[in-house]
Amino acid sequence: MKTLEILSPWRSLLKRAGLSTFEALWRVEGLPFKRKPDREILLLEVSGRRLFLKRYFRFGLRDFRCGAECEWWAARELLREGFSVPEPVAFGIERKLWPKRALSLFCEARGRRLEDLFREDPESFRGVLPVLINTAARFHALGFSHQDFYLCHLFWDGERLTLIDLQRVRRARKPRARWIIKDLAELFYSARNVLGEEAEEFEALFLEGYFREHPWLNTPSMLNKLVKKIRRIAAHDAKLKTRVAKP
Repeated sequence: MKTLEILSPWRSLLKRAGLSTFEALWRVEGLPFKRKPDREILLLEVSGRRLFLKRYFRFGLRDFRCGAECEWWAARELLREGFSVPEPVAFGIERKLWPKRALSLFCEARGRRLEDLFREDPESFRGVLPVLINTAARFHALGFSHQDFYLCHLFWDGERLTLIDLQRVRRARKPRARWIIKDLAELFYSARNVLGEEAEEFEALFLEGYFREHPWLNTPSMLNKLVKKIRRIAAHDAKLKTRVAKP
């Protein structure tokens, strides 16, 4: 069975572009953006807007709820809570019991990736930091965890911070320390890669503001776990880079 949900502002626009069915979106040729073992990402343009189409074609035995479905849920859940995410356009899935094919369509995020902004101007983190702290603290207070909370997945347009790549977002009834540690470790690891000497001050200022909202996390045990998690991420990343570098 195939289903396709298109949000109302986009129904007529996709229909005029010949993209109002699951098969049309599955067959459309766009500009290749990225390809992974389980999905491909294409860049489309509809009515002057740039859209990212993710098509999922490989699923694990445990993937009853696939990445496209998770990202669609997460985007709408986060919008309801007042966070900025790329505008959701459409979601489709073909399944019997487990998914066979799935797709999601989102507008391009506004602004620039923090990774690029900080690499170009390390001092720029100071202007973004208050919003980043507030976003992360409120995000975690509501029980959310991103699971890929790297600078490359955060966009800044001068006013708003937009979260992208939401397919791994989870939500619990109350904040979970283990999830939060993972998110913060990913943020700090990516900051160290682009901020250089400024990373130490970035982390100190971030935690100072963040712990005002979450004082229950400001313990030696938590900080020790955070340090260890950053090391594990760094070791894992180094292994991946070594594997890619091998002929």
